[in-house]
Formats: sequence, structure tokens, C-alpha cells
Amino acid sequence: MRSPFYEKVKDIMEADAFEREVEAVIQEWGALLDRDAAAMIVVERHGRSVASFARIADLEEGMEANLRASVTGITPVRSFTRQDGTPGRVVNLELRDDSGFCRFVLWDEDVGLIERGKVVVGSTVRALDCYVKRTNFGLDVGRGKFGTLVVEGV
Repeated sequence: MRSPFYEKVKDIMEADAFEREVEAVIQEWGALLDRDAAAMIVVERHGRSVASFARIADLEEGMEANLRASVTGITPVRSFTRQDGTPGRVVNLELRDDSGFCRFVLWDEDVGLIERGKVVVGSTVRALDCYVKRTNFGLDVGRGKFGTLVVEGV
């Protein structure tokens, strides 16, 4: 039976090579992984994602989503003071895919991605485990507690 994860790498490797790598990962982990978990590791090691991505046009308030989109705009970094007196920083990205665009908010330490030049206009990013909320500006997407923004490249 062919793994559905093989479909994500079939253009770069043969099925028998994929199966050998899956077996090697299972052995590497001391047989603690099942075939699906090992297959996911193989796919990720080849630079592909096992996540399924939502289209921006399909986002709705309250949902959690994974997005793959291009950065088409970056606002200036703003510093502010919270009600409790602690300092904060925020920057907004405009993300666009073939279906539309949304705003992605980076807070505090994540602002460093912009300052260090890791995220620039033209970057392709994966926003994983993010939440969607409606604001006065439209839909906002932000990383949740366990979410992340992965930069694929420019």
C-alpha cells in the first residue's frame, strides 16, 4: 500500500527509495514510530511539508489554519506600552496567495524576523498552527501559542 505522504515527494524520489528511508527512520527511532510518523519525517527531511494549507479566501473568524503565502507588504515596526506598563512591539505583514490576501501580525520577539532581514517583501512563508480573527482591518492571522512562521525563501 502506497503512503499518502509519498505523493508529496514522488517527483523527487522513487517509491522504493521512499520506503527504504521510512524503514531507516523507524529503525533510527528504535521502532517507536509507526509508518505514517516515519513517512512524515522523510517528507520533511526532503524539504517538503506534510501540512495541508488553507486558501486565504477560505479563512473564517475563529478557525485555526496553516497558510502558505507570499509576503507582499510589511508595515513599519511600532513600539508601545501595554496597560500593565510592559513594552511591546508589533509589525504587520500582508500575505497573499492565489485566492486573496490577509494581514499577519508579528508581536514582540517575532518582530526580530523583520529586523534581521529573515522576512522581506517577496518571501514565501508558511504560517503553521495560526488563528484567525476579524478586526476593523479585515481578517487578521497570528501565530497561536504553538504556532510558527517558517520562511521558505525569497
